[in-house]
Amino acid sequence: MNKIGKIIALVSHGAYDTSTPEGRVKERNRKIALTAVTGVFAKVLAMAIPLITVRITYNYLGEEIYGLWSAVLSLFALFQFADLGLGSGLKTRLSRAHGLDDEALSKKLISSTYAVLLLVSGILMLIFLVLYPFVNWAQVINAETEKAIALVGGVIFAIVVSKLLTIPLALVQRTQMALQEGYKSHLWQSSAYIISLISVYIIARFDLGPLVMIWASSMIVVIVSALNMLVYYYFERKNYRPSVKNIDFTLIGSLTKTGFSFFILSVLTTFGLALDNFIVARVISLSEAATYSILFKITILISAVCTMLSAPMWAANGEALARRELDWVKRNTKKMSLILLGLSTFSTVGLLIISKPVFKIWLGEEFSFSMLLLLGMCVMQILLSVISPYFMVLNASGIVKKQIIIFSLYTPISFLLKLYLAESYGAIVIPWVGAFCYAIIIVPQVIIFTQKVYKET
Repeated sequence: MNKIGKIIALVSHGAYDTSTPEGRVKERNRKIALTAVTGVFAKVLAMAIPLITVRITYNYLGEEIYGLWSAVLSLFALFQFADLGLGSGLKTRLSRAHGLDDEALSKKLISSTYAVLLLVSGILMLIFLVLYPFVNWAQVINAETEKAIALVGGVIFAIVVSKLLTIPLALVQRTQMALQEGYKSHLWQSSAYIISLISVYIIARFDLGPLVMIWASSMIVVIVSALNMLVYYYFERKNYRPSVKNIDFTLIGSLTKTGFSFFILSVLTTFGLALDNFIVARVISLSEAATYSILFKITILISAVCTMLSAPMWAANGEALARRELDWVKRNTKKMSLILLGLSTFSTVGLLIISKPVFKIWLGEEFSFSMLLLLGMCVMQILLSVISPYFMVLNASGIVKKQIIIFSLYTPISFLLKLYLAESYGAIVIPWVGAFCYAIIIVPQVIIFTQKVYKET
């Protein structure tokens, strides 16, 4: 209780004087706590609301259409790196510029990144619109029934268009995180989740149709991101408002170089970590993908909350390293990792105990699953949670190429093993393969790379 009281006092405290080292540490800790608390709240909403609405959406859409929606979302999760890594590059570069109090460089970084992402988004949208009529989407997603085949094109169009619009709009969140104001982004995200909950209920209540539900779920995030951007740059941070005059073509070159490294890393991590639902749908069936998706939405809460707690450390580490405050980085990274180990392990034990009766009440007797499958998913989430603070050090330091190397091993090995073994042993093997490969390929190397950062700083 004493620790909780300290966190509340820290969050509720006004801004500290950052002209002294002691004041900077307190202000950095305050913003980390504030961003982490709001981040956990936003992430819990992001994970909990789909769980609250899953009974509505699952029953309203039906097993195959729900599985279709999950499979399309899994496939086009690839769009998370469509910003070519520039969002992550901006986060690293801007946090360091902020640590050096270089406002002129910060303005150039923001405007230049927006210019590139608007161009990227426009080009990708044009390519998609040209190719869309010529692709057999039903075959790509393995849609089999007449209803699924009829809806697959509309589902894909809704998801792809919304994700492409989000590429430049979501950049405001990266800016807020880099300036250690991620709590503002999290509050906007929370409002989007609540609006989504209301819209799903209304659409199902008045039977407005599956495509209306999917379009609404996709576009609400786009609209809220646009509002966040307008409020932030036109009212809160006018001095950082993107403008043509602040576009620096020389800076674009270096940003693109840094961003491309993050882009490659995002591609590798996405294929390695985010395509499990697609593998299940493609190798087994859309019905099995629906079950897998629901279990995944439960277990991902573990690493999602834990990662949200460590995420503010990316920008804070960047600022601290720019000021040569290495002891703070080392101490807080180790401390956070131990906290997340305890939190993720405790959550796993609790989930395994309550899962059977909860699912029975929640989705009914007909919903069945393997406890071994659920345990494998949980083990993977524990690994992701424990190592996440160390990734925040590497990201803040711009150490991306070494991450690319280890994920270049992990991703093809784990992806191919999942595809091959799923055909013989079913979906149950997929999370266990991912966890085993992650434990022996990723975890030890990340810790070694982090220790090298400490020595070289």
